Amino acid sequence: CYNASLINYDDLVGIPMPSANRQRLEYITTDTAIWDAGVVFIDELNRTRPELQNKLFPIIHDRRIQGKKLDKLHYRWAAMNPPCDDDDDPEQYLGAERLDPALADRFPFVVAVPGWRDLSERDRSTLLIDQFAGRHDFPIDIACLISDTQNEYRQAVRLHSDALSGYIITLVDMLIAAGYTVSTRRATMLLRTLLAIHAARCVLVRTAGDGGPRPGLFASATLALVNTLPDTAARPIDYAKLAAICKEAWALADVSDDSHEKRLLKEPDPARRLELAVVMREQLAPRRFAELAGDGIGSCREPLRRALALAVYLAVCSWVELPASCVEMLAEEIQPVFEPGEKTTAVSMHDAAYARIVGAITSTPDDNASVADSSDFRRHRDNLLNSFLPDGYQTEADITAVAAYFQKLWGDFGL
Repeated sequence: CYNASLINYDDLVGIPMPSANRQRLEYITTDTAIWDAGVVFIDELNRTRPELQNKLFPIIHDRRIQGKKLDKLHYRWAAMNPPCDDDDDPEQYLGAERLDPALADRFPFVVAVPGWRDLSERDRSTLLIDQFAGRHDFPIDIACLISDTQNEYRQAVRLHSDALSGYIITLVDMLIAAGYTVSTRRATMLLRTLLAIHAARCVLVRTAGDGGPRPGLFASATLALVNTLPDTAARPIDYAKLAAICKEAWALADVSDDSHEKRLLKEPDPARRLELAVVMREQLAPRRFAELAGDGIGSCREPLRRALALAVYLAVCSWVELPASCVEMLAEEIQPVFEPGEKTTAVSMHDAAYARIVGAITSTPDDNASVADSSDFRRHRDNLLNSFLPDGYQTEADITAVAAYFQKLWGDFGL
């Protein structure tokens, strides 16, 4: 066990000394040197000096040090404090740096340990009492458990690797589109870790001997995804979003390339996916469209959200099979557009910004002549722009963005 914030390189390899014939270096080792280690645990990994981090690379990835193979070393573990994105966070760990992405990418598994807030009441109680319980003997032979899992893993590789390759390819594309870091090394690791987790789950069920069903591959895939990404070592992760990506990639892998559903699932942006759904709405089931509408509207930022909701509503308002919940969600978003009334605001004589915003609304250009010629378009666009007054705009650029977006949607949706 090494505390990476305190060790020097000599603590790992010993002290180098010339050999008797002065032809090579030999190391005067200590009990803490790494040469004969079978398992290495490196604590405080993200408090390591950068120059020492570079020397840990070959140990973790290649089981080598100073170019020499560490034949006895089988397992490499490390621990680090959680990353923090906010310098003003009172819970951040001073002195803890973001882990080098390349170093994090060497670990097949990157697991977030639950904090106190993540534990159930029962787990908290168990944790408090267990500190007095002393040593726990493992209930079964750990060596046999590992051996059984290795055999199960080899069988899983034969049975599932080809079928899962399409899922991994789809998943990696979706992860990259969603802003996650996935190298070629990590893509290959994802397949291995998925198969390893599935093998371990199968062995644990068999060892329990309670006749439970064989674990499903999809659950193993979800576990693998949330416990293998190196992003976990660099920033807080939205695990619900990861699970959703895993579910979509799993569904997409089984869909034919020419399917409209594949076109939808390949689009990572929920708002853009909703736009595609409106265009191909005749090929979609009403409930499926309602799901896409909820995700798309919810992810679109203001003030563009109201423009999207209005265009979608106008395109599907005659669709009688559409679930009432979807219609209600759209109606709530666009209510200010259809709600008549007078609006007043106090404007300082020294502040002409509001006057410029009102003026920008009345002089909004029409870039598409065919769309602009439509009186329906102009009426809905003007009502949309005015619905944000008196305080819905920050700048004149907001008005231009809303008008341009609504005009684009009007044309795309064939309104």
